[in-house]
Amino acid sequence: MNDSNSLHWSFDYNYGAQTPQFAQELIGTLRGYNPEAGAHGTQTAQTITHVYNVLPNYWRGYNTGGNTETLSIGAAIIERSKDDNLWHYSVKYENTTSGENLRMQFCCSDENHRPLRGNWSVDARNSADDEYSQLAYAGYLTSNSEVQLCINGTEIAAGIVDASVKLTCNWALFDVIPKLARTIQASSDGIDIAVLEDLEQLRGKSKLGFLESIQTPIPLDGYYLYGVGLLPSYWWLDAHGNIAIVSTFFETLVLREKMGDRV
Repeated sequence: MNDSNSLHWSFDYNYGAQTPQFAQELIGTLRGYNPEAGAHGTQTAQTITHVYNVLPNYWRGYNTGGNTETLSIGAAIIERSKDDNLWHYSVKYENTTSGENLRMQFCCSDENHRPLRGNWSVDARNSADDEYSQLAYAGYLTSNSEVQLCINGTEIAAGIVDASVKLTCNWALFDVIPKLARTIQASSDGIDIAVLEDLEQLRGKSKLGFLESIQTPIPLDGYYLYGVGLLPSYWWLDAHGNIAIVSTFFETLVLREKMGDRV
């Protein structure tokens, strides 16, 4: 940890040139979040929503339009609702500095690993005013465990999932890790899982493992996701069963708000 701000190395991106500082923004967001406030909100029954601020790990190069009030460069919203034995996910990700805007829809079985089921769809846009400013594609898993993508009417084989692992989406890990937390901690070598990154890139040989527990800035249990072709990411679970921090190579997601009860 960095003694000056007591952040764990996996999400310590506090540099003097940032205003406000990374640690100040991260800790302020975490402490401003009330886990009980939205637990019994007005949403539809069995609908759960988590809202995250997106903080840049490396401030240089980001254009905030002169806004120095916040370090946040966007938001990620993960909404899911349960229907029979399926979880229906709707994910929105927006980066206001790059103009990136993602909308993802997919379904997972009601199992701890949240394996993907049925079809999924992605709508990706950016602020460029040209023919490349939007990309929409769909996908599905065939009966022989092959990931198929349909882009501009063309079917593309994205890889085959090994029969020994279950395939999920990286955005479902916000539920997978809380469900498998005890299993992961009890395993000396972590657990194997296949990840379809942003419902596009298959990372067939990935591993979820336990990192360590910390008490600062709040009590958190840390987990890692490593895999072939996958940049390392670190996932921090709070005492209420919510992923409070996710640190990837370029950015860190910090929990700002939760609505609905966890089922």
